[in-house]
Amino acid sequence: MTQFIGWPSSNGIAAISIFGAAVAFVTSTVQQVIQRRDTRNERQFQAVHRVIEWVVAREMVHGQAYVDKQAAAIFELRNFPRYYDFTERMLTRLRQKWEALLPDPAVEVLIEEIDLTLRHIRQKK
Repeated sequence: MTQFIGWPSSNGIAAISIFGAAVAFVTSTVQQVIQRRDTRNERQFQAVHRVIEWVVAREMVHGQAYVDKQAAAIFELRNFPRYYDFTERMLTRLRQKWEALLPDPAVEVLIEEIDLTLRHIRQKK
């Protein structure tokens, strides 16, 4: 019985110290993982919105719409699977809106890229 009375004071304190250190390590690691995930999500959010701006903006470059940049932006939307649902809805709306502008060759390029991107998204979902 006296052996068990001395155990908590020597081995117990060491065990509690090891357990405490393990808890602190796990907590720190979890916090780092959460912070990295949040940072990654924020970067992806910013990138997606930048790409969407390129898609929907009809800016002019030297007097001409920048169709190639818009087409490239539509293509890039394939790289954001987290946003596929929104991207699919947005591109479907844009396609319907831009169809009214046909037979504009620039719009034909954009609609073709929309169709390819929508096909890609639907296959991946």
